Amino acid sequence: MDPSSPVILTISTQILLSVVLPAVQGQKLSEPAIEKRLEMIESGRVDEGKAQLPSLLTRYQHHPGVLYLQGVLTSDGTQAVKIFHSIIDNFPTSEWADDALYKIYQYHYSLGLYKTAIQKYGQLKRDYPRSPYLTRGEPRGITRAEDEEERVSSPHSSESGGFAVQVGAFSTAENANKQKIFFQNIGESVDILNKVKSGRSFYLVWIGNFRSYEEARKFANELKARYKIEPIVVER
Repeated sequence: MDPSSPVILTISTQILLSVVLPAVQGQKLSEPAIEKRLEMIESGRVDEGKAQLPSLLTRYQHHPGVLYLQGVLTSDGTQAVKIFHSIIDNFPTSEWADDALYKIYQYHYSLGLYKTAIQKYGQLKRDYPRSPYLTRGEPRGITRAEDEEERVSSPHSSESGGFAVQVGAFSTAENANKQKIFFQNIGESVDILNKVKSGRSFYLVWIGNFRSYEEARKFANELKARYKIEPIVVER
């Protein structure tokens, strides 16, 4: 058959399009598109942002910008932090990594977990020294945050000092207790700490009392691999 025949040309064109089109389609979501949606959310059009999210996650589930958008739109703070951690762990050099880390810092600060918040802000300065969040200057009150740290109450708390691994933060004691029982049943020492912030009550589930951050981080990584959760290290 003549290589220049319409049939051969049609087949060749189809093969070429089958290779080229997916690559082009994979590039359709540009960074400004993410920023535009974030601006939309900040302007109060949250429902519109939530409506667009499922299709974005279907088409670009491994795009750090889309994951960041998902975290911003997640109302459960604990789940949002897990998403932000996944961006830092899997896309540490992306332009969204410092945004995610700053969100994690804000989450801990809003709960009054100032020592952990300071630790996260220090990580931001160390790992992302060019982050625009640092050009705003030291966050107000962070230098005296340790002195202002509120005490959290727990009838079963371990001795003070050291580090713990936080495996959950819940708005109800019932859900926190379910997670406590799960980890107690596998032999872990678990505390539930009640934290009141701005009139809202949070129940934090902490495991262990480690002498060093490295020891706690190692244990947190083991929990993450075994139970597919995103625990965080906190100071007692």
